[in-house]
Order: sequence, then C-alpha cells, then structure tokens
Amino acid sequence: MAWGALLAFMAAFQPTKLPVIGLIVPFVLLFGAFYSLWNLLNLLRTRYFARQNWQPSRRLGLAVCLTVVFLLVLQSLGQLTLRDVLTVLAILLLGYAYVARNLSRTPRENR
Repeated sequence: MAWGALLAFMAAFQPTKLPVIGLIVPFVLLFGAFYSLWNLLNLLRTRYFARQNWQPSRRLGLAVCLTVVFLLVLQSLGQLTLRDVLTVLAILLLGYAYVARNLSRTPRENR
C-alpha cells in the first residue's frame, strides 16, 4: 500500500508546482514504503530461512529505514558527502545503542 501511495503521489504531482511542504510528502511515503519492505523481508526470512529464534527489533528497522531516507534527502539537496555518511552512521549507531541500553533497564520500584 505504501509503494502504491508513493507511486500515485509521484505520478499525480510535479515537484516544480508543489509548495515547499509538499516536497516532504514523497520522503515520508518513501519511509513508509521502505519500512513495509523491511517488514516483508523480515517475515520471509523468518518463515523460510531462519534457523534460530533471533528476530531484528522494530527499532532496528525504523533506524535503518530512517537513515536511508535521510541520506536520500541529503543526496537530493546535493549535500551528501562521505563525511556526512560517516556522521549519520555514527549517530545511528550511538543512538541505537543508547535507546537499546535505556530500554533494557528495568524501572526501579517505588518505595
């Protein structure tokens, strides 16, 4: 559904005639399309290829898809360099580790 919405939006509108806020919509739809593809590939891997019970977390899928879309935004603005890619990947790794660490802690009981 997300891929269909993305294709319909891109077929219906010309970027030169859209307001600035309308230029954000394709990237949001692209994120939804990538995330649905991530879920489909994860389902296929689990069903046909997985030998263990390990499953990538939902946070990992969100982070990967968001990073890909962010890099595409930088590319479309003409601002993507190797230094930007390394910076975005470092932020992704640090942010993912920070969130995973904080969510794995058990909350303290109120006394």
